[in-house]
Amino acid sequence: MTGVPSAPLFGGELPALATRELAALLSPELTTAQACLLAVASCPGVTRILISASTPARWAEAQEALRRPAISAATLRKVLDVLGPD
Repeated sequence: MTGVPSAPLFGGELPALATRELAALLSPELTTAQACLLAVASCPGVTRILISASTPARWAEAQEALRRPAISAATLRKVLDVLGPD
């Protein structure tokens, strides 16, 4: 099964929920928004992502993030442990 998420940053809300420390766990060189985008793209079953960008610079930032290797399943589990309910 494959999935194609649209609006993977939930209209810009997801980066506002992530801390810089959490983003650094995902990929320290990326901005928080880029790290969130890479996390979504790294989820099992995700083969493509539908995104929109308000400016050419934002589009370039998204492309830069998505060119990186996927985040490991172990790291994604750590993120879910931090974000998940008790």
